[in-house]
Amino acid sequence: MNIEDKELALLQKSQRRKDIIKNITIVFLLILLALTFFSRTIMNYTLPEVATHVAAQGEVSPRIRGQGTAAVDDPYLVTVTQARKIRSVAVKVDQEVKRGDVIYYLEDTESEELRTARQELEDQKANFTKRLFDGTLSDSEITRMRAGNYRSDDELQAELASINRKFESATKEAQEAARSYEKLSAKSSSSGGNGSSESNSTGTGSGSSKGTADADEEDDNSDDAAADVTTDGMLSAQSTSLEKKLEKANTRKIDADAELTQVTSQREKVINSISAELELKNTQEAINKAQAKVDRLEKEEIGASITSPVDGRVTSLTYSAGETTAADAEAAVIQIQGKKLSVSFSVKKEQAQKLKVGDEAEPQNPWEYNDDFHAVLRQIAADQSDPQNSRILKFEIDSDSVSQGDNVQLQIAESSKTYDLVVPNSAVRSDSNGTFVLVLQTRQSPMGNRYIVSRESVKVLAKDDTNSAISGAIGAYSYVVTESTKMISSGDQVRLADEVEREDQ
Repeated sequence: MNIEDKELALLQKSQRRKDIIKNITIVFLLILLALTFFSRTIMNYTLPEVATHVAAQGEVSPRIRGQGTAAVDDPYLVTVTQARKIRSVAVKVDQEVKRGDVIYYLEDTESEELRTARQELEDQKANFTKRLFDGTLSDSEITRMRAGNYRSDDELQAELASINRKFESATKEAQEAARSYEKLSAKSSSSGGNGSSESNSTGTGSGSSKGTADADEEDDNSDDAAADVTTDGMLSAQSTSLEKKLEKANTRKIDADAELTQVTSQREKVINSISAELELKNTQEAINKAQAKVDRLEKEEIGASITSPVDGRVTSLTYSAGETTAADAEAAVIQIQGKKLSVSFSVKKEQAQKLKVGDEAEPQNPWEYNDDFHAVLRQIAADQSDPQNSRILKFEIDSDSVSQGDNVQLQIAESSKTYDLVVPNSAVRSDSNGTFVLVLQTRQSPMGNRYIVSRESVKVLAKDDTNSAISGAIGAYSYVVTESTKMISSGDQVRLADEVEREDQ
């Protein structure tokens, strides 16, 4: 092989090496590009997957639940809610009655509840009058509040802010005037002491010269005396100017102190007036509530009677004419026409107050019953095991799929209420630090949006089977996490279950 062939072989070998390096470089770059392109997808597969829901305005309908054993409802207990005196009995035992028939006529006299309500009303009125005329308010303010004209919180805040500004200004002026006066007073004391010393020294020196000097020195002493007179005049003029400044500073201090005293008194009057107005406003609201209660009880009592809530036969009468009923106690027993089933259970007094006789209930497990199922609230009575805090709800059951002895689970809805922030129950979480939700935050990056969850503390205002009304530091239309494939906490990055890109709200 000649030299040319060897060089050609070396050149070809070098070229092949370059081609290999180039190909390796291209493959490496393609791999990097692929990894970069698919990094977000690869990362997403490792992130927890979450489902979200928008926190928005909605309704929450809490339900009252309970269960009891179905029983043949032969007797029906008639009760009266107030302690009232019986004027006459309208029926007899074994008499047939229809729903709405009068059983007892009541005296038109006030009940113990009405007497108590009227006393509460009088007490509130007395408190109002006593506070109104305790000397805190001016005549114009008394007239205004007697007419029921109360200022808003914004108006009260503006008045308080105004007098506070005056008080702060007067306090600052009094402090500055005091400092100025003290400074000039100290300067005056220092200047007065030096002048007296110089005068005494000068007098002593002059006497000594006159007793010991020669006649040739008398002219020089005369010149010195003239100079002393000029110096004394200048000191006197300075002293007069200082005294005038001190007098002005003292006047300023007296005026500032007087102004501060006056503004302090005005501020105290304003604060007392605002406090009195707020108390009177609250008392007036209490009076209005007490008056409404009295009006309601009076309406119930005038011409009042106890009527039968069902058709049936009177089997027992508890009271006779002249006797006084006991609140929430049995007044009569009625045998209902036809055999009906009833279910009773106990609930809190506050829950019972949201219901009324005639409300319909539904089964908690409706799939177990036929479509003919009907449950109607027929009675609300005191629970004898806890009459102060509990009430017995008695429902009449009408259904071919219910037999005596069956356990029946009922639920009855309270009135729905609209709230600003409503989320699914699954979005509300709790731990040792309280109740919270996980809010989805969107963060933009070169590779697209990233989703981070953050913890926000909330308070549950109301709750039903599916939703919870909440309040907290989250905005309307925020996305809250309802489900996740893994345990997540505040600050974690997640991916969306529906893979839909969302923008920050």
